Amino acid sequence: MKKFIFLFTFVVLFIGFAQKIQAATIIAVDADTLKSRYAGSIVVEDTGFAKQYWYVEPKSQERYLLKDGVSVSRLLKTFATGIKNNDLNKIATSTASVNVDYQLTAQMRGQLLLQVEEDGQAWYLNPLDNYRYKIDNGFKGLKTLKNLALEINPGKLAVIPIVDNLNFEPLTNNNPNFPMYWEIQNILKDDYYKAEEVNNKQLFYGSLEGMVQSLGDPYTEFFSPQQKKEFDNQMQGSLEGIGAMVEQLNKTVVIISPLSGSPAEKVGLQPQDQILEANHIDLRGLTLDDSISLIKGPSGTEVLLKIYRPATQETFEVSIIREKINIPLVIGKKLDNNIAYFKISMFSLDLKASFEKIKNNTIDENTKGIIIDLRNNPGGYTSAAIDLADYWLPAGELILQEKYPDLLYQFSSRLDQEIKLPTVILVNNGTASSAEIFTSALSEHNLAKIVGQTTFGKGTGQTLLSFADGSALKYTVFEWLTPNGISLEENGITPDYLLENNSIQDQQLEKAKELLR
Repeated sequence: MKKFIFLFTFVVLFIGFAQKIQAATIIAVDADTLKSRYAGSIVVEDTGFAKQYWYVEPKSQERYLLKDGVSVSRLLKTFATGIKNNDLNKIATSTASVNVDYQLTAQMRGQLLLQVEEDGQAWYLNPLDNYRYKIDNGFKGLKTLKNLALEINPGKLAVIPIVDNLNFEPLTNNNPNFPMYWEIQNILKDDYYKAEEVNNKQLFYGSLEGMVQSLGDPYTEFFSPQQKKEFDNQMQGSLEGIGAMVEQLNKTVVIISPLSGSPAEKVGLQPQDQILEANHIDLRGLTLDDSISLIKGPSGTEVLLKIYRPATQETFEVSIIREKINIPLVIGKKLDNNIAYFKISMFSLDLKASFEKIKNNTIDENTKGIIIDLRNNPGGYTSAAIDLADYWLPAGELILQEKYPDLLYQFSSRLDQEIKLPTVILVNNGTASSAEIFTSALSEHNLAKIVGQTTFGKGTGQTLLSFADGSALKYTVFEWLTPNGISLEENGITPDYLLENNSIQDQQLEKAKELLR
């Protein structure tokens, strides 16, 4: 019995093996038949999740993935066969075509044809109906080919080999589809419901803005040529609007500081105030540039802002008349008891020259102390902060450290100490960036006392790269550290004397004068 069972099993296995050999033979025969049948065709594979379209090149009988409009352009460039008008006209476009050359049609079936005597128009000779179809470059051509696709099941498709060419292979998650950029642009230009309003430059600049915003860094920005002009005006101390420095944090427009004497300051806007609406238009979720364009405007016009103030958790509306704002970089004056007072609004490139001129008219042999007012100073250029700190520090003292991914730059004072008077620096939560660099340099070298509120806490530095068309990219390149190696990002500087003002008196200024008496 055991022998019989063994023998029976062997016979079954043998029969199964013979069937596999026969099946393999059938598949081998069918492979050639299948490849020949689909040669020159556009086939579509339904994966269950998405559809993939392939072109089976008639000569090699290999398949090329039609993943986007660029794939079509590559196919035309690689495989299109030149054809003269006389021959092209012998290939039918419909049942109404006359003088059809069926022998020529049979030779060209499944091929991509390039009309060589006119504008280089491309055609596809569909082997299913023997008609030629006009194929445009890019997305339009892809749509035409997709409409001509023949369904094929995965088993049959697997028999047709995939070409060994990365340009036509399916993408992996780690391989970004850069040609998709052009495809999307063409789709918007051709199929967007207001296609006539689509502007190439707006699409281009908008895509660059989106790329930069994807980093989630509020200090890295792309500027169109117009935005770059406005940025330059702002850095030079000239702008038109409400007069407030703003950033976008968590998709909300936040005031860093209202500028001194500006309409924003006059109506009582404060650092950290959030601008929710401008003229009843919700700004949350808009880009910073779009929000700013709604807030600013010509001098003499009115804008109604809806404000949320985190400090008091109140929401209110305020009407502001826009003005043309020319910001004096430095204001210098003599206070009572021989105290020199300097209000610095921004750290622009020409700050040193402005400070030098006003300093000579404000400080004399009778000066007992100096107040540097950096409240609501949004910063500016790090070089300007270094130049200003150089007046107070002895030569060779560390002012600033710039921490890059692979190295650390240190910037020290270069000149002998020129100002040796007791100094108090006024700050608040609108004091940011280069203003914090200057403040921390004097504070950590025990050359100044700090009075006011904790500063904004901007601990990164940006560089500006300009392009030939007037656009520019401002992007973060380093984290800056104080002389003691402290990062102020999101932390800021805590004053020696924490003090808030009230509506009656500038208590911070009074405290500074008290310290210098």
